Amino acid sequence: MNYKLSQKILGKIKDSENILVNCHTSPDPDSLGSALAMYIALKKLGKDVEIVCPDNIPDDSKFLPFSEKIKKIKFAKFDFSKYDLFLVLDSAGENMITGISDGKLPNIYTVVIDHHKTNKNFGNINLVDVKVSSCAELIYKLFQDWGIKLDTQLATNLLTGILGDTGIFEYPGVGVETLGLAGKLMELGADKDEIVLNIFRTEEFKNVKFWGEILKRMEIDAEGKFVWSAVSYDVYNEYGKPGGAKDAAAGMFLSLVKGTDFGMIMLEEEKKTLAVSFRSRTGLDVAEIAVELGGGGHKAAAGAKIYGLEFDSAVLKVLGAARKYARKAS
Repeated sequence: MNYKLSQKILGKIKDSENILVNCHTSPDPDSLGSALAMYIALKKLGKDVEIVCPDNIPDDSKFLPFSEKIKKIKFAKFDFSKYDLFLVLDSAGENMITGISDGKLPNIYTVVIDHHKTNKNFGNINLVDVKVSSCAELIYKLFQDWGIKLDTQLATNLLTGILGDTGIFEYPGVGVETLGLAGKLMELGADKDEIVLNIFRTEEFKNVKFWGEILKRMEIDAEGKFVWSAVSYDVYNEYGKPGGAKDAAAGMFLSLVKGTDFGMIMLEEEKKTLAVSFRSRTGLDVAEIAVELGGGGHKAAAGAKIYGLEFDSAVLKVLGAARKYARKAS
């Protein structure tokens, strides 16, 4: 048995009929792969299931089995009355689930399944394992405890989550267990090459052009040993609001610059809504900065959103938090 709570969670699932599963705001491959794998498993258990998300899923993820089942909703207006169980995956806090800074969760029995050390343990049951590479790896182990037989569709979604949250095994801390698990999923039919091509090697031309704007605006804080770039909504809108461009650029560029410990990209996704992606280069814990700004994440990769401030003020707030962290780390 991997987790003491596994059977308690399974018992709640068996006692429930209509189950809600989430993808978090700005859903990444781990959020999507975890939710879709859970959807398939719950269907195997004979349950009525719906997956909801506060944002549209990226086009590069629409190859995933059952991705069309994910429904974009506004949490403040959605009718939750028919659901008797909410499985919250890969989400450290309520704002990640709702996409709203002060969003409230529905009054439903909630099970949190997550791997972020910044998780607030806000569920009725909280299964949080910070030692695994991804939520998808946690769910693989949970399925083992439940006796769920994996098929190619399940394996594809789980491998997508693992590849996404490890940066194709590039991030620190990826060990033998994670690599071995990935190998087992490939043996079950998950196509690693297809996943990598879609998630990491396929970009719209406008996204690539937009990266040029991010790089053009990139600056280095020599004293704080970090790089940063900030792009306003007006510029973002000129390029057609390329989805996923910020996170892709963060993954490619922020850990490259010699003499730096970390980096961040700030993007005003809507007026007075600044989204920030952090990446560590030398092992410093960027989740600490994200938490101070109301976000969360991992030691190597984290994120946050600043609501209600004009662009310049929001950028200064993020830089202030980053410089404070840099002084503390030094």
